[in-house]
Formats: sequence, C-alpha cells, structure tokens
Amino acid sequence: MWSSMGVFDKARSASHLGEPTGRPYICLACDASFDLQYHACPDCGGYDIRRAKWVE
Repeated sequence: MWSSMGVFDKARSASHLGEPTGRPYICLACDASFDLQYHACPDCGGYDIRRAKWVE
C-alpha cells in the first residue's frame, strides 16, 4: 500500500518546519550562534561551526 507520509515528510523538510526558532548555526569553540554558516567563527576564529540541531 502506498503511504502519503513520505510526501508530507519531504514537504516538511523542504519548508524547514519544525526547526529550532533560534539561530541555526553554532560555534563549538565559543558557543556563539549565527544565522549563516561561516567557515571560521567571526567571534573567536574557530573552525568548528555546526548546525545547532546536530549538536543537541
């Protein structure tokens, strides 16, 4: 039987519904958070910036 849940899951992930309302990126060295993903942290110069939802 065909399931429609896959369609809804794809739509939710494409629209970013259910993501945290805070800033989506965080520097693991100094805990600064950002709206954009930087290659190096503008605050401390660290290179370990990750999605906040992956760190939880």
